[in-house]
Amino acid sequence: MDTALNNRKMNTSQEDEYLMRILDKGIDDMEAGRELPLDEAFQKIRELRNRKKSARA
Repeated sequence: MDTALNNRKMNTSQEDEYLMRILDKGIDDMEAGRELPLDEAFQKIRELRNRKKSARA
């Protein structure tokens, strides 16, 4: 039981570190002016979803 609990704590810690790195990178991108306008961002999301669906088919 202790091992499972320790593994979960470690996984949560790793997930937290990963999310913090993603947030930091996003903030860096915004500060450097590398973000997309909202409509372009949603268009990119649609394109990526379509590619993913096509790849599965």
